[in-house]
Amino acid sequence: MSDRQAQELARVCKSVDSMRSLADSKGLRSELDHILAELGEPAADVPTLLRQTAELLRRCGVPGAPRRPIPALADAQGGRPLEEFYFCPRQEDHRCTRLVHAFDIPEGTDAPSCRITGLPLRLRRF
Repeated sequence: MSDRQAQELARVCKSVDSMRSLADSKGLRSELDHILAELGEPAADVPTLLRQTAELLRRCGVPGAPRRPIPALADAQGGRPLEEFYFCPRQEDHRCTRLVHAFDIPEGTDAPSCRITGLPLRLRRF
């Protein structure tokens, strides 16, 4: 899987709730849920499933969104962390590039989770 596909998977994960609402309103929820369930499988054909997701969204009236690069992280030179992010647990196998800035997580709440698999995201400090 390419870096671009991993970034696209991260965008799908981040947008699952709104995608489900939209698919619900167009009568395509079960088709979307089927695609998402397959995306959650370790042996998933991610490129094909991403194309299916994009096609389903087009049928819902959503044009292709412009690609945004993932921001580069500063290199910490010791001491306290500069930044803290939650990363997708599937990033290690290069399947997803989703990250959530720890600043966006309310104090005292659990780590965010993957909206496809339900696995908790992992905290990394830089």
